[in-house]
Amino acid sequence: MAAKGAVEHLGDVHDTGAAVQLAHDVEQKKISPWTPRLLRLYLVLACAYLCGCLNGYDGSLMGGLNGMASYQKFFNMEVADSSTGIVFAMYNIGSVAAVFFTGPVNDYFGRRWGMFTGAFLVIVGSCVQAPAPTHGQFLAGRFVLGFGVSFCCVSAPCYVSEMAHPAWRGTLTGLYNCTWYIGSIIASWVVYGCSYIDSDTAWRIPIWCQMITSGVVVLTVFLLPESPRWLVANDRHQEAIKVLQTYHGEGDENHPLVQLQIKEMMSQISAEASDKKWWDYHELWNTHSARRRLICVVGMGVFGQVSGNSLSSYYLPAMLENAGITSEKTVLALNGINPVLCFIGAVVGARLTDVVGRRPLLIYSIIFCSCCFAIITGTSKLSIDQPNNSSAANGTVAMIFIFGIVFSFGWTPLQSMYIAETLTTETRAKGTAVGNLSSSVASVIIQYSSGPAFQHIKYYFYLVFVFWDLIEAVFIYFFFPETKDRTLEELSEVFEAPNPVKKSLEKRSAQTVMNTLNANDNGKLEDLA
Repeated sequence: MAAKGAVEHLGDVHDTGAAVQLAHDVEQKKISPWTPRLLRLYLVLACAYLCGCLNGYDGSLMGGLNGMASYQKFFNMEVADSSTGIVFAMYNIGSVAAVFFTGPVNDYFGRRWGMFTGAFLVIVGSCVQAPAPTHGQFLAGRFVLGFGVSFCCVSAPCYVSEMAHPAWRGTLTGLYNCTWYIGSIIASWVVYGCSYIDSDTAWRIPIWCQMITSGVVVLTVFLLPESPRWLVANDRHQEAIKVLQTYHGEGDENHPLVQLQIKEMMSQISAEASDKKWWDYHELWNTHSARRRLICVVGMGVFGQVSGNSLSSYYLPAMLENAGITSEKTVLALNGINPVLCFIGAVVGARLTDVVGRRPLLIYSIIFCSCCFAIITGTSKLSIDQPNNSSAANGTVAMIFIFGIVFSFGWTPLQSMYIAETLTTETRAKGTAVGNLSSSVASVIIQYSSGPAFQHIKYYFYLVFVFWDLIEAVFIYFFFPETKDRTLEELSEVFEAPNPVKKSLEKRSAQTVMNTLNANDNGKLEDLA
């Protein structure tokens, strides 16, 4: 009944003065991140974070298996060749195949069903891949895994960004992608432990373990509340207010933040938009605002995969081989240490997204990554030309780790978060799917080509990323707006501006709230009741 009352009073704020007062009340309201209800919110988000673990687990799993002698012997594989590339790429081929199913499932059935579908398919894929007696069945399992993870990679970041408290949306949403490293850490050390087993069981056990996090998601996802923005988009306003009241308003339906968010949602979210039509993607490009959003989505999807980061996860054994490090136990131990350091960098970076902003993190970190690759090229050449030069090999390992930490600090928290933030509620699921499509296509290209590249030109391959990362920095500077300090609905003002980047750097004000609530020419707000 409380929710019904809140809906009935949504039309109470009709003039700009009241809108300014509401914005002021939100600014003045002191919020602690450690209240019991916010701790409940963190627990809810933790289930969605497990979907991030699924992707990270595979990243280190295949990098580790690629350095395991029992795996190479069973399938007659090498550390870096075209057959290795197709094994890695098949995961992303599965993700590409799923792209036109993920958006409609999330839009029609909700974010929770998207997470459930993805986690269930990961379990199926693991059951196909782990007992594989042939290379063909192994590839089939990886295809199903990629198909399932694609659902998780659309629904989970959408859910986290839509459920996160606005005061800490950057941190909470950024932490989603940081959990990639939790899965990566678990996988790398499971592989390391299993490397002491002298049979093909050594590489099968880590694959079976992939079902653990997906199993938890399957069992718990329907205990979570549905996204309030998805509820509003489906005319379930009372339920949306109840969710906001519980997790953002300390149980008070009249809390200024609850009132502001529900008014902005009802003003900006259409119940008749293209998310109700599974075939309709035109809202991703039909306006200037939509096209500017799409540039950010596709750009982030591609840059997040081709900046050199896939080399330090999937092809770490090949990078170490180029540095003269070939001992199986040493390679697997370093494969386990790398994600631990990256995870620390990613968590710190997630917190700083709400402090320094998205653009500075992306631009400065990618410039530093370019410098890292320049140094890695030089030290790798020295270690190959001078096999007894341990300093060169150690320098290569150190720079690989530093690259991973810096990339994780600046990019890992933002890869999923920035895509979800730049999209409207109506296009978020389909747009995230398009982002995943661009990411998967880029991954397929870079993963398949990296094997032959390492085989034929070795460490000179790093020079590609020295120059490419600098190109990315320039592109981001001119085309990626800042999304810090605004609610998801208030970002419409940014992308509708002639120059979204310039507009995004202006300070948020009461006028921002008034524009989001659709103030008309007479200075009155449109009735939202």
